[in-house]
Amino acid sequence: MGNSCKFADESFRSRVRDARLPLRGAFSAWLVSGICAFAFLIGYTDAQELKRETTAPAANINLASRTYYDGAETLGRVGHVAILRRDILHQIKKLANIQYLTEIEKLPVEEREEHRQEIKDGILNGYLNSSVVYSQVLDEHIRLLLFYNDYVVSRPKDQVKEQSNQLLSEFNAKVVPDLMEQFHCKTVKELEEYYEREIQSDFEQEKRIFVQQQLALLWMQYNLGEEDFTPTLVDLRRYYDANLEDFALEPKIKWQGMTVYFGSNRSKEEARKKIAHMGNAVQSVPEGDQEKMFAEVCRVDSEDSFAQNGGYRTSSERGSIKSQQVEDAVFGSNLPVGAMSKIIEEGSYFTIIRVAEREERRIQSFTEVQEEVRKQLVAERTEAMKKKYENRLSSRFSIEIYSLSQEDRETYLRTVNREDQSATGRQRL
Repeated sequence: MGNSCKFADESFRSRVRDARLPLRGAFSAWLVSGICAFAFLIGYTDAQELKRETTAPAANINLASRTYYDGAETLGRVGHVAILRRDILHQIKKLANIQYLTEIEKLPVEEREEHRQEIKDGILNGYLNSSVVYSQVLDEHIRLLLFYNDYVVSRPKDQVKEQSNQLLSEFNAKVVPDLMEQFHCKTVKELEEYYEREIQSDFEQEKRIFVQQQLALLWMQYNLGEEDFTPTLVDLRRYYDANLEDFALEPKIKWQGMTVYFGSNRSKEEARKKIAHMGNAVQSVPEGDQEKMFAEVCRVDSEDSFAQNGGYRTSSERGSIKSQQVEDAVFGSNLPVGAMSKIIEEGSYFTIIRVAEREERRIQSFTEVQEEVRKQLVAERTEAMKKKYENRLSSRFSIEIYSLSQEDRETYLRTVNREDQSATGRQRL
C-alpha cells in the first residue's frame, strides 16, 4: 500500500483556501477541480489504534479460486455505512493482481505462459492469507468510512448526489483509461470482464469505492485546510537543532577498479603481467589525466561488469563491497584521493583500485536543508491534525466489527460460492 498521502499540489491547496466561503458553501465549487490521482489514506499506518477487533483469513487455505460473491456478508459498520467483506477482498485482490503483473513482466517472454498460473495463485494466496495485509486494508477502509460518514451527514443529500455524479464522470474520463492501460485492456468492456475474471469483482464496485475515497479525501482536506500552518524561521531552526541526525550525510566514496581474471584460460603469472601493464599505462600520464586514462584502460582491458562504465562505482558504507581487501583499501586512510593501490589478489582475479572522490560523513547545514525542514515540520503537524480529526470522528461515529467463530470462519473460507449462505455465529463486540 504505500506510506504517504500524495493527492494534491500546492496550487490545489491554495484554490481550496481561496474558495472558502461562510458555512463551507465553497465545497461544491472546488470539488471536481481538485480531483487527483486514485490514491487514499496510505499514510495512516501510524494512526491511533481504533477500538475494535479484526478477523483475519485463516492460514494455509487456498483462496485463489474464490468469487466476488464470497464477500457479500457484513463485517461491521462505521456509523451508518456497512463494512462489506467484498470491499476488503476487492482491494486485496486488486493489489495482488497489480503485483502479479509486475512480477510476470520480469520473466522472459518465452517463460511467462509456463509460470503464469503458478505466480498468479502464489501472489494471490499470499495476499489473501496475510493477516498484515488484511488488517492494513481493513484499517484504511475504516478510516475512509469515518471521513465519508462525516461528509455525508454534513452535506445536503442533493449535493452528495450531485458531487458523486461529478466524480463518476471524472472516473470515466481519467481513471478508466489508466486502468485499461495498467491491466492491458483495449476497451471498457474488456476491462469490466477483466475485473470479473481476474479480480473477481464487479467493476461497479471499483466506481463506488473510488467515489467514497475521493469524497472522503476531499472532505478531509477541506476540514484540515482551515488549520493552515506556516512555520516561522524560529520553528524551523528549533526543529533542525532537535533532529540533527536526520540531516546527516553518510560518507560517500567514488572509486575505480580494474580487474583481470586467471584460471583455466590464463595463468596467474600472465594475469599479473597484464594488470601490471594496465596500471603502468595509467601511471605513464600526468597525474591530472590519470582518472581519464584509468577509465579508458578499464573500457578496453578490464574484465569485470563495471569495465564499460570506466570502472566507476560508489560506496557509502562498509559491508557493501564483497572483497575485504578492496573495502579496506577504499575506506582506509592509506590511499589518498587520486592515488592507485598496489595489485590486490582476491580469489581468482587481480585488481587495482583508485579513489576518485571521498566525502566524509557530515551534518548538512541549516541553509542546505531549510526547505526540507519546512516540509517535514508541516508534514508532522498535518499528520497530528489528521489524527486529531480522526479521533474526533471515532468518538462521533460508532465503529462495530463483527467476529466469526473459528469453525464458522474455516467453513466460510472453504466455500467457493457464497450466494446462498450467510455467516453464522456472528457476535457483536
